[in-house]
Amino acid sequence: MIILANDDGKKMVEREEVGPFLDEYANVTGQDLVLVGAGERPDFVCEKRGRRYGLELVKAMRDPIQRRWEIIWGGDGHFHGLDAAVLVQEISYRKEEKRRSPDWQYPKSTILLIQLMDSDGEEMAEFLEDDLMDEMSETGFREIWIADYSPMEPYGTVQLFGVKPKRWRGLHRHLGYGTKPYG
Repeated sequence: MIILANDDGKKMVEREEVGPFLDEYANVTGQDLVLVGAGERPDFVCEKRGRRYGLELVKAMRDPIQRRWEIIWGGDGHFHGLDAAVLVQEISYRKEEKRRSPDWQYPKSTILLIQLMDSDGEEMAEFLEDDLMDEMSETGFREIWIADYSPMEPYGTVQLFGVKPKRWRGLHRHLGYGTKPYG
């Protein structure tokens, strides 16, 4: 585990959550992305092939109170794939506005990681069509990834969906896909 300066509780959680992404990123791209620092704008500084990049994390999830009430009223609490796709797109635009702020470090080389919580990434992928990904790709982020955290408990990893650049666009099955979960 890498110990970074200015660790607080939130940053420690973010560092733990980014670990599976870094592993799957290396699997998908063949390139190691190594954490070398922590901050706020963006959340982390990484290095890949001797070059520095920002890494910004953001969670895409339903409001927990709304979800709880849905379950109380007899719903299943499932975050439908279409709703997740819309939320992911909205988040990318909100983060783009922040990336444009004058105090943002690495504005031309920041990787956006959208952490998909409470939804199935494969279901979301059905609704994230090319024209939507093209629009998201017009933001100034160097790369955009969606990490589906639904395989985290059974497989100990995430499943990635690439948005930008196009060469990595689409769903990338995690290393344990098709094997028996929980070991």
